[in-house]
Amino acid sequence: MTELQRDNKAGMGQGPYLQGERIQLRRPNLKDTNFVFHWERDDEVWRYDIHRPYSRTMGEFLPTFERNYIRGNGRQFWFIIEDEKRIPIGTITYFNVDNRLGQAEVGLGLGDKTRWGQGYGPEAIRTLVRYLFTLPGIRRIYAETALANHPSRRAFSKAGFTEVGQIYDPRSTGEPWVLLEIWKSHAI
Repeated sequence: MTELQRDNKAGMGQGPYLQGERIQLRRPNLKDTNFVFHWERDDEVWRYDIHRPYSRTMGEFLPTFERNYIRGNGRQFWFIIEDEKRIPIGTITYFNVDNRLGQAEVGLGLGDKTRWGQGYGPEAIRTLVRYLFTLPGIRRIYAETALANHPSRRAFSKAGFTEVGQIYDPRSTGEPWVLLEIWKSHAI
C-alpha cells in the first residue's frame, strides 16, 4: 500500500504534493467543491464523455465529492491541478491499479477552459506519471480517450504517451476510443 493509499484509507486526503514546473498536484479538500461542481456541470468540458458525473445541486454533489474525491474509495486517487498562483484549474486521477500486471490508468480533466492549450494538461500528466513510476512494480501507465478528443490525445502525446490503437469503450455511444500508453523504460 502506498503512502497516498494509506492517507486515503485513513480519510486524511492531504499528501502528497506533486510539483511540476508550473503546476502543483495536491489532494482535494472541501474548498475545491465549488470548482469541481462547476467543472462537472460544464457541457463543453465533458463533451466527449456521455457518462460524466452530474449533480443538479450542490447539496446533491457534496456527499459524492466527499466520498469519491476527498476520502476516496481505495481504487481511484484524485488530485487537484493548481497553476502557478495556486488556483485550481482541473483534476487528474489514477485508477485501475493492477500490481500483477504492473500498470495503472490515468485520466485528466482540465476544467478551467481559459487554461486550455497552454501546456497545463501535458505538464500535469508528466508530473503524475513521474510519481506513479516511483511506486513499486508500476511499469506501464495507460489512458483511454475518445478518438474525437484531439486536445486530450495531444496532451498525452506531449507527455510522452504513444497511441497504441483504437478500442471500444462501453461508456461511449459506439464511437471508437484510443488507447495510449507510456512505459517506465520510455518515460520522459
